[in-house]
Amino acid sequence: MTASNPTRLPGRDRELRAARALLRGVLPGRTSTLLVGGEIGIGKSALLSAIAEDARDLGFTVAAAAGARLESDLRGGVIGRLAVGLRDGQAESLDWFYGVVREALGRGPLLLVVDDVDLADSWSLRCLAYVLRRVTDQPLAVVLAATTGQSPVGEVTLPELAAEHHEHVELAGLDVDTVAELVGDAPAATCREVTKGNPKLLGALVEQLRDRPGATTADVHALGSEKIGAALRVRLHRYEGAVEVVRAAAVLAEDATVDRLAAMADVEPRRALRVIDGLVRLRVFRDDYPLGFRHVYLRNAVLADLPVATKAADHARAAVLLRDSGASEGRIAEHLRGARAVPLPWGVEVLRRAARKATYDDRLDDAQDYLERALEERLSSDERLAVQLELVHITFLVDQAAGMARLRDSLAHADDARSAAGQSVTMLLRLCSAPEARLALSIGLQLVSRLTSQEHDESWELRVMSYLAGMGNNVGLALRASMFTDELESEVPQAPRLKQIHSAVMSLGHALRGESAEEALRYASEALDGERYDIFVQPFVFTVSTAFMADAPDLSDRFRRMIGNEAEPHDYHLRKGTVVSMAHGMDFLARGQLVRAKTFLKWQLRLFDELDAVAVCPMAILCAARLAEVLVDLGRFEEARELLARYGFADELPELFQHNVTLYARGKLKLATGDPQGALADLLECGRRLTASKIDSPAILPWRALAVRAHLALGRREVAAQLAAEDLARAKRWGTPRAMGTALISVGLTTDDEAATRALHKAVEYLTDSPARLLHAEALLQLGAQLRRRCQGERAIPYLRQAVELSARCESKPLIRRAAEELRACEPATAQGTVHGLTKQETRVAGMAAQGLTNRQIAEALFLTRRTVELHLSGAYRKLGIAGRADLAGALRRHQDQYSA
Repeated sequence: MTASNPTRLPGRDRELRAARALLRGVLPGRTSTLLVGGEIGIGKSALLSAIAEDARDLGFTVAAAAGARLESDLRGGVIGRLAVGLRDGQAESLDWFYGVVREALGRGPLLLVVDDVDLADSWSLRCLAYVLRRVTDQPLAVVLAATTGQSPVGEVTLPELAAEHHEHVELAGLDVDTVAELVGDAPAATCREVTKGNPKLLGALVEQLRDRPGATTADVHALGSEKIGAALRVRLHRYEGAVEVVRAAAVLAEDATVDRLAAMADVEPRRALRVIDGLVRLRVFRDDYPLGFRHVYLRNAVLADLPVATKAADHARAAVLLRDSGASEGRIAEHLRGARAVPLPWGVEVLRRAARKATYDDRLDDAQDYLERALEERLSSDERLAVQLELVHITFLVDQAAGMARLRDSLAHADDARSAAGQSVTMLLRLCSAPEARLALSIGLQLVSRLTSQEHDESWELRVMSYLAGMGNNVGLALRASMFTDELESEVPQAPRLKQIHSAVMSLGHALRGESAEEALRYASEALDGERYDIFVQPFVFTVSTAFMADAPDLSDRFRRMIGNEAEPHDYHLRKGTVVSMAHGMDFLARGQLVRAKTFLKWQLRLFDELDAVAVCPMAILCAARLAEVLVDLGRFEEARELLARYGFADELPELFQHNVTLYARGKLKLATGDPQGALADLLECGRRLTASKIDSPAILPWRALAVRAHLALGRREVAAQLAAEDLARAKRWGTPRAMGTALISVGLTTDDEAATRALHKAVEYLTDSPARLLHAEALLQLGAQLRRRCQGERAIPYLRQAVELSARCESKPLIRRAAEELRACEPATAQGTVHGLTKQETRVAGMAAQGLTNRQIAEALFLTRRTVELHLSGAYRKLGIAGRADLAGALRRHQDQYSA
């Protein structure tokens, strides 16, 4: 006899080898029992058939039978079929069956196989137990298979049935390699994941995959066999409430809890708990939270077995249950989506908010489904248009051409142009990225053409929103938008709310053109006097406003209060509080509070990063650019460089308005790290883009001031002087202390001697009472350095001391270092010697203390600890023979006189 091929049953080689070893062990005359267990569909029957085939090859007589639910009350049903396999006759008594077995053993080795023994009648089980306890030294093998977790229908348990010494095999799912052999080109790991390697489920999946060549992971996750679902329903019918609980679990999915399953299945909670326990033991449900199926494929099969109307009604009921229990709107929306053709008018707003959240999470297909489901409800014309426009936006994000087509269709069917205009304004506030500007302009222009002269206010508001969308985009769109500036400013709408927006537009216009700051701030104050309006959180308006309002602290505070942190932002990349936090960060930057600015901006950038929004969202781009600027001022150059590189901002940049800020920050970084040529290229490109967009204002970005420094570093003094003069002319027109101080520093750097000193003196005067503390510190530094170069060290020292102090408050290490170096250069000549035994560091510390700097300021300027400064001063006091700080200046002067003599 030859052994059968172990590979004929995929993935069961180990079990077949164990069974074959058991059969060979029986041949010398030793009775053995093998129990095979496993979940429903795991392949127990197939294994028993293979074992029987092996036994026949080894010379065994094989008798096989199987338990059946319909025959579980039929006395001797299983034993009768076994007896038929051995000889004709009916199972009359225990001794009769024992005799049949002994007679068969007299002819040679015997294998008795009983599948689904847990469904066998009690009399048959008693017969088997009777034989196993009396035949112990004969070539008898008994193989029994039972479903794990399924209780026997009779009173005899499997441990009672089996002999005292028996072997047990618990079948597990097929491994991924075996699955790969069965599923062909389909993703094997996913196929195993959804079926857990269960051969029955896997076979049904393979059958479905035959009709789906090239199936993806998502395809496999969505498949389920109606036949499998029906078979499970029939099998569980014997357990009261199990079919209903399984159906409820399939519909509820991850939302399943004991109370929800009980409510959906219409069973009492304690009864539901017992049913769940039984399903876990049967391995239909997983023994974990959330409650639900072990196999994704089995859940899909149960759903496939449900009629469409039943499934929709179940999802509707689930949606109500979740709503009443306070579940998240995203989960409620999932069930509303499944409740097709079931009227649920309360769900429209839930679906709209869920679509917004899905867009926020970049789940655009889900967002589209939610909105299409919302449109199935009975809606007013205004509500329908609002949902349609939201759907236009989502469709546009997926496919721009399809989005434009849907827009034309939606607007063509809008009944009321005035109402459509109102809905469109809300929609325009949602548009964020550069490509969406095109959609914004299309919405505005199509609707404006339909509005009459009687609808002037609606037309004006639409044009304003379209104008802002264009101005915040590339140069081409910005130029088109700027053509409407005079028109929008000259037309004053009638509605109070729109008058408020008109004031904001007037303020914006003055700032963009660099006209009177006084007028710009007056209009801004009028705009901030009314109710909160979302125009200030529009990216372009926000970027410009935070730049020029910083010079008016009271107005800046009112601006932040207006934008607030309570309202739900329109932009799907923003969370509550994001805009006001960014405003805080940029205000702290303008005031020179660098560490606080970094804290606010870095936190917000982390939130943008979680959404992968930094490369596309204007607000996120602005946040990253301003953070890079803060890092440069703090002296954290490598961190700034890494930030820009991480988001692709180190290369060529799209012509989005906020990228002007990126170019400015990048130029600032290159200038600080010794690359004036690269800095100049970025700064001039920033200036080119602003000028091309008809923006010519020192209030937005002081790019000329940095370009002056880059030209000087490259030895181009005449070009630098010309640029400084241009900057000063614009600063005079704008008129704020910050703009004047910035321009006068540039003039001071590009002129000589007395003219430079006068310009720098004026810069310090302008900035003394300004909130621009870091710029004030730079002005003091440049003035002190200019005086020191003109050999007026004594006059320079107070300015440099102030520069160190202000730089230290701002925590700007580069400025602290430069101011300290200039201050050390003003030290008396004796500081260069070592008379009285002072070390070089002691001489530096003593000289700075004599000039009036505190220990903290000295420590920050020299990058020492305060304790080290104290030790150096103690050493200097001892070597100079003085009691303390009050005698230090005199001692150093005497030191200088002795040194000179």
